[in-house]
Amino acid sequence: MSMEESSIPLTINSVIAESNEVNLEINKKIDTAGQETQENAEEKEEEGFQTKKRKNISEVWNDFDTVDGSKKVKCKHCQSPFTLGKSGATSSLLRHRLNCVKRKINLRAAEQQTKLSFLPTDSASPSILTLHSGKFDMEQMREAAAHWIMMHEHPFTILDEEGFNLMMRRGMPEWQKISKTTCRADCMKIYKIEKKRLMKSLECVDKISLKTDCWKSKTQKIEYMVITGHWIDSCWNLQKRVLSFINIPPPRGGLQISDAIFKCMKEWGIENKVFTITVDNASSNDLAIQYMKDTIQRSRTLACEGNLFHVCCCAHILNLCVQDGLREIEESVQQLQLKDKKLIRDCKTRWNSTFEMLSCALKFKEAFKMFKERDPFYGCCPQEEEWDKAQKICSLLEAFWTATHIISVEFCFPKLYSELDASKYISKVKEIINSLYEEYVVEETNKGAPHLPESESFGSSSARRSQQNSVYNWDDFDEYCAKVETSETKRSELVDHLEKGRLKKNEIPKIFSCLEWWRMNRMQYPILSKIAADILAIPVSSMASKATFSAGTRVIDSYRSSLSPDTVQTLLCGGDWLRHIHGLKKKTKVSYISLLAF
Repeated sequence: MSMEESSIPLTINSVIAESNEVNLEINKKIDTAGQETQENAEEKEEEGFQTKKRKNISEVWNDFDTVDGSKKVKCKHCQSPFTLGKSGATSSLLRHRLNCVKRKINLRAAEQQTKLSFLPTDSASPSILTLHSGKFDMEQMREAAAHWIMMHEHPFTILDEEGFNLMMRRGMPEWQKISKTTCRADCMKIYKIEKKRLMKSLECVDKISLKTDCWKSKTQKIEYMVITGHWIDSCWNLQKRVLSFINIPPPRGGLQISDAIFKCMKEWGIENKVFTITVDNASSNDLAIQYMKDTIQRSRTLACEGNLFHVCCCAHILNLCVQDGLREIEESVQQLQLKDKKLIRDCKTRWNSTFEMLSCALKFKEAFKMFKERDPFYGCCPQEEEWDKAQKICSLLEAFWTATHIISVEFCFPKLYSELDASKYISKVKEIINSLYEEYVVEETNKGAPHLPESESFGSSSARRSQQNSVYNWDDFDEYCAKVETSETKRSELVDHLEKGRLKKNEIPKIFSCLEWWRMNRMQYPILSKIAADILAIPVSSMASKATFSAGTRVIDSYRSSLSPDTVQTLLCGGDWLRHIHGLKKKTKVSYISLLAF
């Protein structure tokens, strides 16, 4: 047998062997697939006998997790554990979900992250807004609560009231109760912070006028003295702040009052800036101001040799004058009233209301007579002689009333004094004005004339370099101006201003601000505008101090008579500062009648 014949059977055998192996693999796969199919069928058959599990479609499962597939679950927020019943009811989970504090906090935080909150920085610039994180901050809430207490003169114990805390927790579950001790400490802290800020702002003030008055607390049986500062700020706005509200132990003579004022001035760093002090006409005040003038003039000069330093309360002076006259016709004035109508004149500190009442009554003179004829029970109709007295008194009061409404020396004095006395007092006023102007000229000269910043000043080095590099030389410009311009003596600002025509009554706009006028004309009258700012800041009356005392009666009431003098000063001064910061206009609840008691 040849080699080719023997190779054929071998090839056939190998093919047969390979086909057998393939068949074995196919059979194995078929067997495996069959087993899997049978197992799946068995599983499906078993599933047919089992109860299908209900999917967790309730919203409660958004806030709960199951524990290892058991019947136990826990809250995602506070991790509180719960056990489900056989029925799988979730009512207990729903109740917890609604009351879970941490869930509410998390939800509020999530909502606030999706929106921006804006809070105004301060009342002076309400259009400027700052971003607020929106997160609850208990420290900020404590600060706001202290502001509320001080601005509105609430007692510390108001924060302990259950209703207040219930209201706060209803809106803010994370709210924590603030004790009165904590609130007092917060108020003290705010007082110190705001005092530093106010002291910083006073560093830019050249002159400040003070007014002071004393008051005795009926509940504490001790006497307090208030000191208020008045000045014009850089924006030409009149500013007023309560600087001190201190207890003065007896004896309270002129020396003790003077020492208390000096202590306040030193504490605020304004001992060299005080321009005037306004007080009422008590003899102790006269002595105190004299002590202060003598002490201050040892280290510096006062305006007009100190003649302007002591300002007497004009309202007090006018009230004394008018009340002396009203006592003479008290019976007649009492009769000038309609039945069951109380007279405004019952307020003795507002004598001008008496003038207005008399003026109104004189216009209805005939109406009084008719009323008497129609009402048989009206038996207090003034007689003709009493009407004549009222007419004369009204004409006298009109001069005082005009003096409080019109600022013109030449107009008012002839109505108040004889021709000779009026001329003498007018000359005296003009002399003081001229003397004051000359003092300000010297003061401004010593300070140096106002100039542009160095980068813009004609005399600056940069300007000189610019001139040197320029093709044109302006050194001879002044000589040219001297040749072409007429040489005339330059008039002072005071003479120029006084010789200009005055606005007539019908030419004055309804809304007119004297400070705004001087602000607009300060470039034309740089020295006069400075004088105007300092003079217009002088308080001509101490009546505003009475309003502070009325606030004292609310702060030191019968329930808070144990407040220390330091705490009283913190609440009254701090409250005054915060009301200005937040633009809050205090509603005066006290009447002028109660102010008279002070």
